[in-house]
Amino acid sequence: MSQLIQRKPDKLSNKEKNQVKNLLIRYYPTANEEYVNSRLSSKYDFDIVLLKTRGIVLGASYFKLDKLKSPFYNKAIPVVYFGQALKNEYYEGSVIWRTGHWYSKKNIGYLYLLKRIVGLSIISTPKVFEHFTKLFRNHCPNIGSYGGGISISIANFLRSTYRKRGVQLKFENNYCFTVLDFDPIDITDNWERHYMAKNEAINEFFIKNEIIKFEGDRIYDNNIGLIACGYRNAWNFSPKRQVGIQI
Repeated sequence: MSQLIQRKPDKLSNKEKNQVKNLLIRYYPTANEEYVNSRLSSKYDFDIVLLKTRGIVLGASYFKLDKLKSPFYNKAIPVVYFGQALKNEYYEGSVIWRTGHWYSKKNIGYLYLLKRIVGLSIISTPKVFEHFTKLFRNHCPNIGSYGGGISISIANFLRSTYRKRGVQLKFENNYCFTVLDFDPIDITDNWERHYMAKNEAINEFFIKNEIIKFEGDRIYDNNIGLIACGYRNAWNFSPKRQVGIQI
């Protein structure tokens, strides 16, 4: 039977650290040792949630929770940072959904889905961004039309939030990016199964902005991260009252 465990990365056992390290290398084969070691420390104050069975780490997800004032509401509300989500090649389930729901219930409360929540993530995979937009209906960047509503600027909020983590942001064409700490990764063999979104507009966006790069007959995760920001408000039932988020 599997279990979920939340710890700071530097509090993992040696066996757990070795298994998480192997998962990091699996996902980021071009990353240097400094990058891998930073994910096994508490440098960025993230929590790590392990999905384990019989001592084997099937998956690991990084999360951070703050309570901050944001452009979306006049009081401080939970802000969840979604970091890397990693899984063992033999595990077929969804690590991010399973660990994410568990982490939210544990740290925000069992009724977290009924609360106002802001989600932030640095994303380099179209499929991951597609899942993010389903969880946070109001999101930036908006790819496609999501009805009317009030447009608000979140640039200063992103600058302030990510500056504390030492992340250098680049604002371009109403979108926000950052350069990641690894060289381009050849994802050709995994493109359709693990990277490609069902929504073709999302794939085109990632390719146009060179987050995903096609070069000859090869496809690369091109060391650029999209800053995704979403706002969830379960009590806002009218689509016309939803907030259209812009940089």
